[in-house]
Parts: sequence; C-alpha cells; structure tokens
Amino acid sequence: MKVSRSFCITISFTTLLSLIPCELLSPVTPLQPGYGEEGSYFVQFDSVPEVVTGNSTARVRYQCPKACRVGLEVVFTTSHKTEQLVFRRTWTSVKNLGYPRVRMVPLKLSPSVVYKQDLSHTHPSDGREVTIRAWLADIDTHASESLHPRDGEYHGLLAHTLKLLRMVPLAQRPAQARAVCTSWGTELLWQLAEGRIQQCPYESDAVDMMEFPMVSTGEYYGVIRVFQPFVNKELETARYHNMEHPRMAISVWIYLLNWCSGMRCAIVKHVNEFNSFGTPLIMLTNTGNIVIQVQLASKMDQAFTAYTSLPVLTWIRLDCYVEYSQVTLQVNYKTVSEEKVAAVHVYNFNEDILYNDTSGYLVIGGSRFMAGFHGYVGPMRYYRLGTAEVINPLSPSKTLEDLDEIHWECEEVKLMIEGFMDELRVHRDILSDICHSYYSAQMRRYGQMTCPQVLDWDSQRKYWPTLKLMMAQEDLVSGEWDSVAALRLGRRLFEDAVGRMARGEPVAGADPALSPLALLNVSSCLGHQQAALLLATVHLAGFGVPVDLQQGHVYSLLGAAADDRMALLHLGYKHMYGLDGFPRDPAMAYSYYVNIARQTSVDKDRIGDSQYITESILISDERELQTQMGETDDVIQYIKLQAERGDIESQKHLAKVLFWGLKGVPKDVGGAVKWFAQSAMQMTDAKAVYDYSILLLKGQGVKKNLTLGLRLMEKAAAMGSIEALNGLGWYYSTVGKDHRKALSYFQEAAQNGNSDAIFNVGVYHLRGHPIRNETAAFECFLNASYGGHVDGAIEAAYYLSVGNLPGVTRDPERAVMLLKSISEQNGHLGYTNRKALQAYLQGSREEALLRFAMLAETGMGMAQSNAGHLCEELNHSSACQWRYYNHSLYNSAPHSSGLLKMGDWYGQNLDLLTDGRSLAMEMYSKAALAGSPQGIYNLAVLIEEGQDIPLSILDTMRLPAETRSEKRAIVKHLMQRCVELEEEQEEDVLSPCALSLLRVQVQMAWRDLTHNPLHLALAYGILGGLLIIVAYVIGQIILGHGEALSARRRDGAFAGSGDAAPVHPSDRRDGGEMDGASQREMGSRRVNPSREATQPGVTRRRRDRDRERALREGIDTIVTVAGVCLCALSTMLLSHLL
Repeated sequence: MKVSRSFCITISFTTLLSLIPCELLSPVTPLQPGYGEEGSYFVQFDSVPEVVTGNSTARVRYQCPKACRVGLEVVFTTSHKTEQLVFRRTWTSVKNLGYPRVRMVPLKLSPSVVYKQDLSHTHPSDGREVTIRAWLADIDTHASESLHPRDGEYHGLLAHTLKLLRMVPLAQRPAQARAVCTSWGTELLWQLAEGRIQQCPYESDAVDMMEFPMVSTGEYYGVIRVFQPFVNKELETARYHNMEHPRMAISVWIYLLNWCSGMRCAIVKHVNEFNSFGTPLIMLTNTGNIVIQVQLASKMDQAFTAYTSLPVLTWIRLDCYVEYSQVTLQVNYKTVSEEKVAAVHVYNFNEDILYNDTSGYLVIGGSRFMAGFHGYVGPMRYYRLGTAEVINPLSPSKTLEDLDEIHWECEEVKLMIEGFMDELRVHRDILSDICHSYYSAQMRRYGQMTCPQVLDWDSQRKYWPTLKLMMAQEDLVSGEWDSVAALRLGRRLFEDAVGRMARGEPVAGADPALSPLALLNVSSCLGHQQAALLLATVHLAGFGVPVDLQQGHVYSLLGAAADDRMALLHLGYKHMYGLDGFPRDPAMAYSYYVNIARQTSVDKDRIGDSQYITESILISDERELQTQMGETDDVIQYIKLQAERGDIESQKHLAKVLFWGLKGVPKDVGGAVKWFAQSAMQMTDAKAVYDYSILLLKGQGVKKNLTLGLRLMEKAAAMGSIEALNGLGWYYSTVGKDHRKALSYFQEAAQNGNSDAIFNVGVYHLRGHPIRNETAAFECFLNASYGGHVDGAIEAAYYLSVGNLPGVTRDPERAVMLLKSISEQNGHLGYTNRKALQAYLQGSREEALLRFAMLAETGMGMAQSNAGHLCEELNHSSACQWRYYNHSLYNSAPHSSGLLKMGDWYGQNLDLLTDGRSLAMEMYSKAALAGSPQGIYNLAVLIEEGQDIPLSILDTMRLPAETRSEKRAIVKHLMQRCVELEEEQEEDVLSPCALSLLRVQVQMAWRDLTHNPLHLALAYGILGGLLIIVAYVIGQIILGHGEALSARRRDGAFAGSGDAAPVHPSDRRDGGEMDGASQREMGSRRVNPSREATQPGVTRRRRDRDRERALREGIDTIVTVAGVCLCALSTMLLSHLL
C-alpha cells in the first residue's frame, strides 16, 4: 500500500449540510410553537455576511421567556478536520424577558481564515465550508461562561440556527496590512518561499530493512530497527486499525553456516516496550526447523514449528505472511545441484494476532534476550500493512554468490587437507617399526577408497605450497589433526604470505595457485581470519592488485563470520562512516562494535602473550620511536637500576612495563609480580599496595590468596586509595556476599570519581538495591563510560541503541562512538600494533605497511597516520597516501599529522578542487587546535599570501575580536601562539615560528613608524644627514689619499738627489747592524736639526701628519654622530616594535 502522489490525498468528510434538513437553512422555528409569540424561544440572523471577511458583523435577533444564555460561533471544515472552531461569543439574557431583542456581534475571525499566505501567516486555512450558528441554552444548565454545547448537543438546545458562508479562495484573498516593517533578509526569504507547493513526504509501508549483507556470529548481537508512526494520515489510520486485525509480511534471505548450538536461536524478533517478545518472532532450531511465535489479542503467546530442515551453505528466502489469525511461511532455496525447492507452511491460531510495530523495536539476529543464528542475513523487506506478494530479490547478487563460492572452496580445502593428513599418517605408520594386523594391512591395500577425489592431481597442484609447508612442520605432521592444528597451520601460512609480500613478490603471482593471495585464502579457510582481513585490505586499498570493492566486501564478511575481532571492528568502522562502498548504517555498525566491545571486556581479564596494550606511537616522530627500544633502552636500564636500589616509583613503573609488555619490552608476568610485591610490602604507597592486593584476590600471575589480598586492600583503603574502596566493594559483593556493605563502599568511591565504582552503583540500581531505577543506572553507566569503563560503555550504548528508556532518545551514532573508543583498546589489536612497530624498527618497511594497513582498515587513527607515512616513505601511489590520511580525519580526535598532510594535499591540488585553499585552511586550523605548531605556521603563511580567512576558522581558532580586522595582526597572533606551543614542546628557540614572528613584528613596527608624519620626517632627516656626512667623509678620505700619494712621489724624487748616501750591504754585520766606521760615516752625513725646517720634504711630511690627524678626528666624529643617529632611529623603531 503506497502513497504515490507528491501531495496529500485525504478522504473528504461528509458536510454538515447533508445531515440537516433543508428548512433549517432559514431562520430556525422555535422549539415552542408561535413564532414571536410571548413565552416562546427563538433565535435568528437578521443579517450575516455572505463571504468570510476580516471586518464583518452579524445581527442576531433572539427571544427568551426566562433567563437564558445566547451563543454565536463560527466553525469551518477542512480536508483534515471537521468543525474547527474559529470564533465564539456568549452572553446572558436576563432583562426584557419574553420580548425580542437584537445584538450586533463583530466577527473577529482568525487571520488564517481571512487573509492569504504571507510572511505573517505561512499556513493559511483552506476550509471547505464555514458555518455560523447561534443558539439559546438554559442558564441553569450552562451556568458557567466556560461551558458550551458539545458536538452533537445542538439539537437538544432551546433554539438554534445556522447559515453557511462562502470561503474566499486562497489566491483571491487580500493581504493583511503589516503593523511593522520586516528586515530585508526576512523579506527575501519569504519571496523565495512564496508560492511553493507544500508536499507530503513520500511514504510506503514497504520498508527495506537490510540492503547490505549482515554477519550474524551466533551470539547476542544484532541490528536494531525502530518503526515510527506514519506521517500520512491514511497510512497511519490503516496501521492503527491493523493492530488487532493485522496484515503484515516479512521477507528475509539467510545463509546458514551451522544450525543453532542451543535449542533455538533468533532470526527476526520483535521486542515490545515491556521487554517481552511481540509479533513476529522467527526462530531457528538446532535441527534446521523454523519456529514462529506471535502474541494474540488476548495477550497470550503461541507458536508453531515448520519442519523445514533448512540446509547449510546456501541462500534461503523466508517469506512470512500474517493475516488476522493465520500465519503463512514460504521457504525457497536451491540445492547443490541447482534444484529449486519451495515449501509452504500454514497455521491458524483461531484468534486474531496482536501486532503493533511501533511498540519497542525489531531485532535482526541476536539480542541480549536470545542468541542469533550463525551465518549471514541478506536483503530483508518488511511490509507493515501486508501484501499479497513480496518482492525481494537477492542483492547484491555478485557479492553474495562469491561469498557462497568461497565457503564451498573452504570446505574443499578442509577436506583435501584432512585427506592428505590421513595419507601421511598411514605412510608414517608403514615406515615405522610398529606392528600392524595382517587384516588391517590387507584392508589398506585392497579396501575401497572412501574419497578417491581428494588427492587428485589438480588438487595437489593447486594446494602444493600448503602441502609443502605442512610436510616441513614436524609438529603438524606428527600430531593429531584437529581445529587447533588447522588454526596453527593457518597462522603459519599467513606469516609466510606476509613475508613474501614484504620481500616484493607479486601479490597475485604469475601462477595464482602459488601466489601469496592463494596462501591467504587457505589460511582464512583454516580459521586464521586475519588472513581474510588482509585480503580485504589488499583489494580495498589496491596493494599489488587493482582496487576491487566487491571482493573487499566478500573477504570483510568472511572474516567477521568467524567472530574475528579485527574483522568485526573493520566492518563496524566502514558502516559507521559509509566508506569503500559499505552503506552508512549506524545500527549495523553498532551490532559489530558491541560484539568487539564485549570481547574486549572479557579479554582485559586474561593474561597472555597474544595481548598487549595498544600504544599510540607515530613512526614519523623519532622521539616516540626511541621509547620502543625494549630492554636495551637507557631509560629502561635506569629504571631497573633504581628499582633494584629500592625506589618505589621505579618498582611500580617497571612492574607495569613487564606486566603489560610496554615500551617494546617482552611480557614477563612473573617478574612483574615480583616488583609489584616488593613495592607493596614497603607499605608506603597506597597505589602499590592496591595493585598487589588485586592480583592476590583475582589470582593473576600469582596464587590466589583472599586473606592477604583483603588485608592489603583494607590497608590501601586506609591509606587513601579510591581504587581500594571500589576493590573492597567488589570483594564484599562477590566473595563476602554483603551487598549493603559493598554498596556503601561503591558509593563512597563513586563520589570520588572512580569509574569502576560508578558502574557498580549502576549495577546495584538495576538489581533493585535499594530500589530498581533503570534511568539512574543508565546515568551511572554513561558517566562510567566517560572514564573509559568498558562495561559502562556497553550498557550505556545499549540504552542509546534501543531508545526504550524514558528520557533517553534513541541515538545509535552516539552509541557507536562510545563503543569505538573502548573497542580499540582490545589487547589483540595491541598485539598486531606491536608486531607492526617491531617490523618497522627492524627495517622491514613493507611488512610494517601491511600490518599498519590492516589496523588502519579497522579505524585506528594512529595506524592510519603510520600507514600513510609508510606509503609516502616507500614511494607508493598518492592514492595510498591520500586514502589513509583522509580516513584518519573521520576519527573524533584526528592526529595533527593527518590533518597537515591533507592540508598540503588540498593546497597542492588547486587545479582539481575549486575550494582547495579553504579546505587547506580548515585542515591547518584543526591541526592547530590539536596542538601542532606546524598547523599554525601553515595557516599564517596562507593568510600572508592573501588568502581570505573564513569567519568560522577565526571562531575555531578563538582569535580576539581586536585582531580580526587586519591580516598582519592575525598573523602576529598566530605566530605568538605558535612560539608558545614550541616552548611547551621544548623545541628549538630559533624555529620558523620565532623567526617569522620577529619578521612580522619588525614589518609592523616599520609600518607604524612610517605612518607617523613627525617620526617619518625625523627618520628621513636622520638618514639624510647621515648619508651627507658619510659622503663627505668618503670624499675627504679620497682627497687625502691622493695628496699623500703625490707627496710620497715627491719624497722619492728628493731622496734620489744625492743628499744622502745609501748604506752598502757589506757595511752591515750579521743581524742587520752596521759596524763602528759605517756608523761614524753615517753620522757625519746626518742633517742638522736647525736646517730641517728649511728642507721642503720635512715640511711636507709634517703637513701630511697633521692632515691625517684631522681626518681621523673627523672620522671619529662622524662615527659618533652616525651611532647617535642610528641609536635614535633604532629607539624609534623599538618603540613601535614593543
């Protein structure tokens, strides 16, 4: 049943005119005979407007022999409502009784009835009939002003009359005069919306509940759907009448991997608001039969069994029809030989079935009330109002057919390996010295082969790498072949395939049967589902093969069907954000996230080598990588030394590192317990005492000792440990069975903010201590989830997903976000993250990329940044880099490295993106808010280049209002913030931000200086005077140098005239001294001082010396004056700079 028109179509109501005799259209005949006679009641209209207008008056004539009440009403009928009151006026008649009276009544009607649609009246009323009516009533019967005749009572009054008025069509109505002027923006919006035809939303009772395959893992998790009442009145009326006389149909495709492990498991179930099963409940039994349960109109639950014996490993369509008291089940599927099978099962309950789909919610798969089946759910269509024939084809057909094909291939692989192991075991027994029975030997020799096709040539060639690896593993060949051995072989095949891909072998290979992809396929078939996730990663990201979303979907579903943690997280992440062709469906994402969250809750109490805390290490940060050096790290060695010396903080830290395997150190639970004990037995640190006591109480890594554990727990609580208070509550609630005492401890710890205690208080609210309060429990669970409590997040997400708690609105997206953060804490993800880090530290970049890419496909933000960095480091395609950096932005708190890379990518691809610069600025601003100095610097550079900064980014960056008017002021403020961040991160002082800030400050100071006329004139004067003086000094130096050069030339000529004889070299002794004779001869040739003044050369040298002295003094003066000028200019500049 559909509403196919784009506008509302409703059934018109019978008009009032058809229910009233024609003579009533004239003035009403009084109830007592004798019109106008004394003692009679009558009421009539003397004048009434023919058309409904804004300013009109009705003239009413009436007569009352006794005191009475007179009423005047205007009602109109629309296509949705009958007799809607728009005007009423009543009064009493107690004077001049028995005589006719007249009253003028102004009709003040609603503007929606009188005027056309405009800005003030966006929804005018388009009535079909408008009726004005008057009546007389006994004043004793209707004594109060608030009382008036109810619908259907007008014929029992003393007198009444009515008249039909004509409604003015909407297009012909006048516009109401406005009392005030509207703003320009409001007027514009109205003009844009004026004349728009209001359309009802398209609605259909046929709802596609599932458009993409869902994995049902056979546990208590499924997809929750909620139905709302129809908006369309016709559909909603039909649904309402459908409750006790139901007609509905549901069609669903299922793919069974196994029958139920218990007696029954759920396929589809309806849970009402009372948390009990409603109609329908479709279940599967452990023998492959279908059970359908309904709730009857008498509130009784009844069911019937359809003996179907459904096959496994094939797609089956179940069509269930409910009509009144009868249920019909149609089953359709194909056998292995492609033979179609169709069966019909009909059952009549002999009582109408109660059906209300808006009550509660519908669950596909498992829920906390019943486990689901193990397999897949295909397309599902729900007909809320029933149908004669369902239309529900198998889609997407290629994906579902390939999924079926892979499962059959896996069955072939298992059968082949089991046969091969049997042959190896027989061959090993023959070669050994074990004595065998003659008859058993003859049976092996001449007996009939049960599976001769298992080890044919094609199978051996196809699976030769697997068989070769099996023969090389002595522990696999010698032991019994079971699921554990198969899983061990699958793990080794996975590691072998990863090693081949890391060494650069082609992923697909020249021979597909010998390629890493083939090994991964066999590995996933043997139960190691990380191989299926790696296959999905390879096809979705295009590692060595073309991108194939359809194959990626198949392997994603295959891995999740085995309940693999990473595969579940991968599917939940893809459905949450609608990536890689997975439809965005928060409800389906919730079904996967709640599964991995519940496994995380169980895993956190298990100690094993396959679990590690997920450490968020960015491989592009050398300082973070240094923390993963393991036991060889200097810090770890120093902590060990301090711990051995008795430092309690070092002992606690070392115990935590060894217990969880942090910082690249291998796990050593025994060594960790030793340091826990040593730090606790000092009895000086409450945290150390609590840590050791909880190990003793739970028996983790040490023999359980309740007595000592309780004593230490009490000691820690007395020392002020809030965790110990919660621990005491846990002890008395589980071991001591004293719930009153336990609750008091929980409440005390919860008041101090302990998330474990807050969760435990919520549990007690659910149990009814002191009273059951589900709303209070939800608040406790939600508050505990904010503190990272795993179980608190699971419980709070459940209430958000179903929305059946008063005051809690259904919000599956919020539920998923609560679960996402705690699911990524799973220790098995931490183990994979640790192996990826070790591969990177050991230099195996390709292997690290593969492992980080697997984690990135699960939505882990740090792994996505690391995968993007490795794609860049290994020169992979830009699509690889863009994929993981872009995916990292979907996280609630993306790392700044991904934001910076995406900002760079947007800025470099301006030819492809029209809004590339604005997107780059948005990325840089988010990186800045995440604490990245580089983000602030890049944002400032874009602004300096002339890019207009949007107001939203200014608000995001929380820039002061006084700095937003000018770009330089914005840049200065950003650079100052960048320098502050660099100082907090202890980076170099001479960083790009610091240098840029200095440059901007100098530019702004010079601009301020040049914009002041007085300072500008003074600066120019100083510079001009300085230039003149410098020019003068340079000129004097040049002139003085020329004169000195000419004087030296003249002195040389004077010396060559013979007045002085040169000293012969032979007259000097060794060492450059002259002998006595030479000195006496030289002395006789000396010039007399009294004659020196008369010699021209001496006078010239004296003038040169005086000139040089004056020049030096002038230069010193100029340098002093220049220094003073520069100092004054610098002072002026600094005054503006500071």
